Amino acid sequence: RGCAHALTGGSATMDLTLDNSVGKFSLSPAPPAGPPTLLRGALVPNDASEPGKYTRRDVLIADGVLKRVAPGGTLSLDVDCPPGTVEEDCSERMLVPGFVNGHTHSVEHWARGLIKPLPLEMWVLQLIRHEPRGEEGWAGPESWIKTPAAAIAVSAMHCGVEALLSGTTAIMDHLLCRDIKDVEAAVFAYRALGIRAYIAPMLGDDLEPYVNYVPLARDAKGRNESICGPAGPAPGCPDCGGLCAHGAFRTEKGERDPAKTEANLALWREAAEKFHDPANGINIVVGPVTAYSASIELLRGAAEIRKEFGLCGHIHLLETRAQALMARQFLPSGSAVKHLRDTGFLQVPGTTCGHCVWLDDEEIAIMAECDATAVHNPFSNLRLGSGVAPLHKYARRGMNVCLGADGACSSDGQDMLEVAKLANILPCVATPEYRDWPTAHYTALVLGAANGYKGILLEGKPGQIGKGGVLEEGALADLSSWDLTALSLLPRTDPLSLLVQGSRTQAPGAGSTLDCAWVNGVRVVKGGSPVNVDVAALREVLRAAQGTYRDPAITDPSTHDKTARAETEYRAAMDLDPAGATGERPAYEWPEHCTLYAASQN
Repeated sequence: RGCAHALTGGSATMDLTLDNSVGKFSLSPAPPAGPPTLLRGALVPNDASEPGKYTRRDVLIADGVLKRVAPGGTLSLDVDCPPGTVEEDCSERMLVPGFVNGHTHSVEHWARGLIKPLPLEMWVLQLIRHEPRGEEGWAGPESWIKTPAAAIAVSAMHCGVEALLSGTTAIMDHLLCRDIKDVEAAVFAYRALGIRAYIAPMLGDDLEPYVNYVPLARDAKGRNESICGPAGPAPGCPDCGGLCAHGAFRTEKGERDPAKTEANLALWREAAEKFHDPANGINIVVGPVTAYSASIELLRGAAEIRKEFGLCGHIHLLETRAQALMARQFLPSGSAVKHLRDTGFLQVPGTTCGHCVWLDDEEIAIMAECDATAVHNPFSNLRLGSGVAPLHKYARRGMNVCLGADGACSSDGQDMLEVAKLANILPCVATPEYRDWPTAHYTALVLGAANGYKGILLEGKPGQIGKGGVLEEGALADLSSWDLTALSLLPRTDPLSLLVQGSRTQAPGAGSTLDCAWVNGVRVVKGGSPVNVDVAALREVLRAAQGTYRDPAITDPSTHDKTARAETEYRAAMDLDPAGATGERPAYEWPEHCTLYAASQN
């Protein structure tokens, strides 16, 4: 963990020395653009409204855009292209718009595969404890202080490489940050890699960290009184197993810390001032963690900073039934969507919301009215038992929906083709009306590409730097090229359907399905490998940084007092401990069909 490794083609290095809390890494320049390139005779899928239809195209990449898109064989290298243009035969290549990974957490790469099956509210407490900066991190209880920022750069690079190699050209990293150095580390990694990065420092202002991650037991008062008597918890009374003083169950939302509110607003502002550079692919995003752990003051301040700098915003929204319950318990309106609108955050252009599984009809209408984007994360929503978002319903009601991989500790990877495959298949069990089932073309071209770019304010409107997610003349040159002779795209049927619904055979001689990728006109993948990252060196850094294997049993909530108490309260809140129920219990109703079990509580 104490060595420096060169990970990019330049002089960029990572130093993971434990006591180096700042982290040492030399910033490398952005990858060079290279000469203009004419992709001759590529197979290009038609609009998603014409699934299975393709056209041969000549595509000229120059000045960061698709300078020309013309029928195959019609562009002249001498007449239609600038001097120095390089021509490539693409007769055995399919071009696809770049995908957007609309929601991830890069630092989770350090803990992927570790956490046992748990619902989100229990899982996240284990993630916080076991990532490199957590209590069980690289330096034990001092990890938050001693773990180098370079660790953030390594996990961001790992995350970016995996995403890029699945055709992703833009990524939204909702990044838990300690300070500006963690932001700088992620900027370094994504700039070196060449992917279009949206870095959202994920911040909250709870006085007691993470206390608002778990809903209240609906009969908390009765549980406390049944153990401690009518007077309730007091010194010397029996421990109820809850999170409050004397082991009591919480009966109200935890307070905010005004100092954290100001510090978080200052960090977002500093990050924007130092690193926001959309023209060169680095975008700072204002990213409160949730509506429950971000106070009204923090959300209002976040909205103002976004307006001042023209920044996108990103937040988790109604990922689980527990979060829907917390909205009723914690927020004045009883609705997380209304709360974000009422604080001014939701309606600022460029708001994307991770998950959006448990929206009711009114909340769907508000999302559509505010032009906010829901990011569908099918892998993590299944892995954590959160539910399945009703995508067809959202689309019918005018809500923009794109795709995300979520963090690699809950997905457990960044392969956007896997995400697209699952997103394409899941709706088939939501309705027997097979005519409503999505095609692979719709999932890839609309959910995976066009809607994602719309969500990050790259749909070609005035004031935006361009239009992405489409293969049309003048669009941003964010695209990928796929080898039609690769084993996984044979025999010849519908190549885009094969790409989304099939598998990518990985064996010598099978051929790399992904051939090349460009971001902002710069080739960042060539021959199936990243251009700007030494993958072998990255593998060695990852191997050496965590030298021993770990047993998922260490992530059981019972292994730590606070997580055990959080589990007790969670089980009471979610009706998983009926034997201990007592007192009045408010009843709630939730949207059905998000899970295979009945969602409504009695």
